[in-house]
Amino acid sequence: MFHIAATTLVGLVREVNEDSASVNGQRLIEGRPFEARIELDQIFALVADGMGGHARGEIASDTSLRELENRTESLFENDIIPAVRAANRAVYDLAASNPVYRGMGSTLVGVVINEKKCTWFNVGDSRAYLCRSGKLLQLSKDHVPSMVRGTSRSHAISQSLGGAAYYTEVFPSTGSFNITPGDRILLCSDGLTDVLSDQQIEGVVSLEEPGPCVTKLVELVVAGGAPDNATLVLLAFG
Repeated sequence: MFHIAATTLVGLVREVNEDSASVNGQRLIEGRPFEARIELDQIFALVADGMGGHARGEIASDTSLRELENRTESLFENDIIPAVRAANRAVYDLAASNPVYRGMGSTLVGVVINEKKCTWFNVGDSRAYLCRSGKLLQLSKDHVPSMVRGTSRSHAISQSLGGAAYYTEVFPSTGSFNITPGDRILLCSDGLTDVLSDQQIEGVVSLEEPGPCVTKLVELVVAGGAPDNATLVLLAFG
């Protein structure tokens, strides 16, 4: 059984929440924390962080998720990369249809759980973590430009769904592992990881039940100023 808790918030600075997220196709809604116990053998969860401003980022992240939600069968058949590339094409096609949408894009991170196997994938800097035996491990790969040692992190990313002036293919990072009892999987946008360190996240995820854990992480983000939209989905197995 999976105990899943999730939430999305606009933060204290942004006017629009450009993040989108879903669990088995059920979308997260601002101000309505999600929590469920699921006994299904097949689960998929997605988080997308839109870019573009003036609601364009919100449209890009929504388009990315909708395309993948319409390809559930492909996801469970492990045709993940073609599905992600179809989402990329959908964002570009929509951007080309209206000058207002030009340049909009989105990150993407997700997991597909089929029986006891978990496959993760990402484009951009939204992250997937595994917490096992109290230790937090980042699964996803940050697609960000190479930086000079000693410089602070920028918000530039080297891959996204859409986002460029012309169609650009994406090369998602992906991997898989066998789930064991006690495992916890966290998906999140950078509104969480820009405020909290991995050590801070580990200290909460490794100790709390999923619902209180998500609440605590949100409280810490708000205490840190919540400068960006923040979305997190926590899946606990066992």
